[in-house]
Amino acid sequence: MEGILERSVAKVCQPYELEFKAQATASFIKEYWNIEVPVDKSQRRFDMAVYSKERHKVWLIETNYYGGGGSKLKAVAGEFTELSQFVRTSLDDVEFVWVTDGLGWKIAHLPLAEAFGHITNIFNLEMLKDGFLFELFDLD
Repeated sequence: MEGILERSVAKVCQPYELEFKAQATASFIKEYWNIEVPVDKSQRRFDMAVYSKERHKVWLIETNYYGGGGSKLKAVAGEFTELSQFVRTSLDDVEFVWVTDGLGWKIAHLPLAEAFGHITNIFNLEMLKDGFLFELFDLD
């Protein structure tokens, strides 16, 4: 999933002149982009961070794929819901995005439905293919 995400982000970043970093930490984001990202864990690494110099904004993206159900899906949905609320406390323009997919969500659809109530941008693989990241990063 991280490879798919990185290819999708790279494709979108080029025309919009956005910068991106895989496995970005809050300290990297602060040092290179001068944006403060509140983190819940000192060593938190975001699967992808995308930066707009024009808007001085960062999108933090987490991704995963679940082939089967189980308690892990509920835990991850809860963790990312909390994380999205946490990063919103930044004084800078920081937005959380979750890209997830897999048959596991057909079994554990309630935690995902709850997450939709708190996380503004949740995408699946089909949405990436359909260009939703172009809309997300559209700077017009």
